[in-house]
Amino acid sequence: MPEPASKASGAARQHDLTGAMVGRFLIQHRLGSGGMGEVYLAEDTTLRRAVAVKRLSSASSDVSRLVREGQRASALNHPNIASIYDVLENGVEVLLVMEYVEGTTLREKLAGPMTPEEFLPIAIECAEALAAAHEKNILHSDIKPENIMLTPGGHVKLLDFGVARRIPGADDTTDSGSQAFSTMGVVGGTLAYMAPEVLLGGLPDLRADVFALGLVCYEMLAGKHPFRGDSELPVGARIIQETAAPLGKLNQKVPSPLADVIAKAMQREPKQRYATARPMASDLGLIQQGTKPVLAGGTSPRSAMRRRAAIIAAMLTVAAVLAFSLLFTGIRAKLGLGQGVAGGRPAGTAAPVQQNLALLPVSVAGDDPTLKAFADGLAVSVASKLSQLSENHTLEVVNSSQIRDKKVTTPQEAYQQFGANTALQMNLQKAGDMMRASYTLIESKSGRTIAGDTVTVPASDPFALQDRVAGSVINALRIQLRPDEQLAVNIHGTALPAAYDYYLQGKGYLQEYSAQPERVDQAVQVLNQALKLDPNFGLAKATRGEAYWDKYQHTKNKAWIASANADCKGALNLANAGAAGHLCLGLLNIGTGKYEEAATEYQRALQLDPANDDAALGLARAYTSLNRLNEAEETYQSAIKLRPNHYKTYAWLGFFYIQQAQYEKAAQIYQKLTTLAPENPEGYYNLGAAYLFLGRDQDAIAALEKSIKLRPSPAASSNLGTAYFRARKFKEAATNYREAIKSDQQNEDLWNNLGNSYRFGGQREQSHAAFQQSLVLANEQLKVNPRDAALLGRVASLYAFLGQKSKALEHLDRSLQIGRGDKDLWYNAADVYNDLGETAVALECLQKAISAGYSPSTIAKAPTFDNLRSNPTFQQLTGTK
Repeated sequence: MPEPASKASGAARQHDLTGAMVGRFLIQHRLGSGGMGEVYLAEDTTLRRAVAVKRLSSASSDVSRLVREGQRASALNHPNIASIYDVLENGVEVLLVMEYVEGTTLREKLAGPMTPEEFLPIAIECAEALAAAHEKNILHSDIKPENIMLTPGGHVKLLDFGVARRIPGADDTTDSGSQAFSTMGVVGGTLAYMAPEVLLGGLPDLRADVFALGLVCYEMLAGKHPFRGDSELPVGARIIQETAAPLGKLNQKVPSPLADVIAKAMQREPKQRYATARPMASDLGLIQQGTKPVLAGGTSPRSAMRRRAAIIAAMLTVAAVLAFSLLFTGIRAKLGLGQGVAGGRPAGTAAPVQQNLALLPVSVAGDDPTLKAFADGLAVSVASKLSQLSENHTLEVVNSSQIRDKKVTTPQEAYQQFGANTALQMNLQKAGDMMRASYTLIESKSGRTIAGDTVTVPASDPFALQDRVAGSVINALRIQLRPDEQLAVNIHGTALPAAYDYYLQGKGYLQEYSAQPERVDQAVQVLNQALKLDPNFGLAKATRGEAYWDKYQHTKNKAWIASANADCKGALNLANAGAAGHLCLGLLNIGTGKYEEAATEYQRALQLDPANDDAALGLARAYTSLNRLNEAEETYQSAIKLRPNHYKTYAWLGFFYIQQAQYEKAAQIYQKLTTLAPENPEGYYNLGAAYLFLGRDQDAIAALEKSIKLRPSPAASSNLGTAYFRARKFKEAATNYREAIKSDQQNEDLWNNLGNSYRFGGQREQSHAAFQQSLVLANEQLKVNPRDAALLGRVASLYAFLGQKSKALEHLDRSLQIGRGDKDLWYNAADVYNDLGETAVALECLQKAISAGYSPSTIAKAPTFDNLRSNPTFQQLTGTK
């Protein structure tokens, strides 16, 4: 959570190619940049023509991606596809030389609905370009308005074959062809334009491009994306389960034949779409000529809709939900795809009170560690099953990891920490061949018992134990499940009870990992047993992948990263782990700086389990790391909308606002937290952090002192240390930072802050030692995630203080390049240059920090810049004249 400190942070920078001569190409200036790389305008000095030169970002090692893009696009010679001219090597870099296209993107042109007369020439050229790719068995994979350029003459140029795939044809027997298809695995592309079968984890074929082009055409004619804007469901879930509104209702100028063509392209069932873009292009051409389209391949959109309606009616009549595979039923339940079944409560009844439920750690009879691990795993699993119901019912479940991390054991503590109004207590006993689970539902604040029950089953049947406990609790909470929800609750991921028993033990051991790191080894052992019994148990493989990542976190041995990666991907390949496989790989990717890949995995996890807060928070963190801040904020807000009393999401959103210098918003969020859980110290110490950034020092100290009075904690001590530092009480600041370090000796930032307290308190020797310790810890972290902009910035400041100028500037340049204008990084840059004696540059950096949103009052009070207080520019910037 936020710890305002006197230092901030940064990330990595490539040299600008402007003015360079690469082969025969003279680089003129940069046209643009993004998460994956940069594009430059260049002159071909031999042929005397303008070209575009593309290179990957320095953080990406996937040079083969650029080469593949060149190979695929160069195979296409079509007037509506941007040509590839060359692939060059420039030192260790590979550059792609391609046609320079002047004009605007289709996205920029989409200000409102187009008329059919405006639409048809553009749509036909888009379809013709895509048809040319399909005839070479190339799947573009990322058709969207941003990748369609409109030239000044009004013609189309299809761009960006960076995530294109080669689909083997019937006569393709080459190894490379089959390899390319079989290893597609995680597909690239943009979620809002993905076909339903891709979102559900299937391998795409050329019809996925047809669906995406249909979406783009719909957006051109309707003036808006058909699955965005007017629903609480995520866009991916709506693509899977909904049919777009008829185009004629949104734009009455669209004739029925044209609407039919677009509807056919957008059919949810791939077999009902055009087989490739070629027949779609032909139909659009016929409409332009005033002729009726053929709509070849499959049934017409209207008859397909009638047939689907008949199938759904038949399914509902005969309880055909039992005919679906369990895996598919689970996906449907989590996405809310039940057709025609009311969820939640009978019509006409009053809305039930919102239940905010905390499932407390399960107590066990005796001291059997295996039974304890099984009980802890059972609690996690039951909590996860109940949490899935949040999407359609008035139930919120406190995340099991929060219960564990905060050491909550009683209903009163659940109320104090999370504002949970209901607590679930469970006891597990094993006697011979039988297992007995007793539970009690309790009103947290008063301690009043609401309901209770006892379940007794054979010890060899963990399925029955979990299902009956979960079912009994659901009944006690008066939640009425739809058939698809009932099946989802009862999914286990394996048919072998013994394998599931080992899996629950593994989950249980991992709950104790933070306090007892050796438990991760026990988790791996029992998960090995589960996978030995059932090698296709995807949930167990995903959990073992997380365990291997925990082993890396504890030991810093990079070999465990490879093991974790193999298991996470193995779980996805098994295709039966649900959201867990994507969560596993998302965790690994975000921990190793692969933020684009992490975002993709978390998006897919949310498609499978929309109420999963680990997926939502992971996605928001990935977006933040990619500087896609609007999407990050929307992700947090969507999670809050789904679970309006969920403490954890508010806490992360408050932290996000702190990072983005939106301090008033942060203070409002933290004030909300103190309302949700008025006895929780975390809300107060984070509120204190927000007040510090607003310059409300006395309010900050009051909030922090209240936090420590409720419960002393390292985070509160750290923030109070910062408050004292701001007040120039450096001795008190150092005392509080040392107190925080007692509980977190591997936190390089705390050592950094302690070093600054010693430094400005005149204790240079102690300061030097603290900074050296911070540098050792920070450099170890950079080996794992070299794209951590904040960490790079802190390392730069450490080197600057220690007198190593070249290393300081090297790390600072990388920090600023990756951070791309982040306010904290510019503040940190000012600190670095000030330490290096370059006052003018430091003042320029301070100006950029303030322009980006950094608080001038915080800068004015920072001891770091005491030497600048008489400087007129500093006074003007901070308003201290």
